[in-house]
Amino acid sequence: MSAPVEAFSTLTAEEVDLLTQVPVWITALVGGADGNLDRTEREWSEHIVRIRTYAKEGSFDDYYRLVAQGFAAHLEQEWQNLPADVTSRSRLLADKIAAANPILSKLDPPFAATLYKSYLRLAEEVAKASGGFLRMGAISPEENTWIKLPMLTPIYSDETDLFAHWEEEEEKDK
Repeated sequence: MSAPVEAFSTLTAEEVDLLTQVPVWITALVGGADGNLDRTEREWSEHIVRIRTYAKEGSFDDYYRLVAQGFAAHLEQEWQNLPADVTSRSRLLADKIAAANPILSKLDPPFAATLYKSYLRLAEEVAKASGGFLRMGAISPEENTWIKLPMLTPIYSDETDLFAHWEEEEEKDK
């Protein structure tokens, strides 16, 4: 049985579904913080999600495979259904992401910590995807408000090392 199946075994189907939507909501929140979720931000977030489907055995590849299934379509559908007003949209997305807190607290701490860290990294990558020179200085003040995902309770674990593998894979692919 793969790690996500084991890690999610105590969750309801609705809770698993919510966790698979979090990357879509993070992309919409951070990418749309400046008023526009542009093509580069959409494509880069999808790229990051796809990279994470290749995590090493015993890791989060199954979770990110679930996330990757129809990611672009889910993002587009979500974006179309969100309020046009940036403040209202951001508040709604922050509330949706915050709904993951009680679910994350049910997970094994190392798994939850790596998942939390992967969300932070996704937020940062989306913010850097568009603007700046060679992605340097690309984070707008509006995006900077959200990249630390203040609506999520931080989760830490000494046993979290999978994220280093993801960072290596993402660097190779740039």
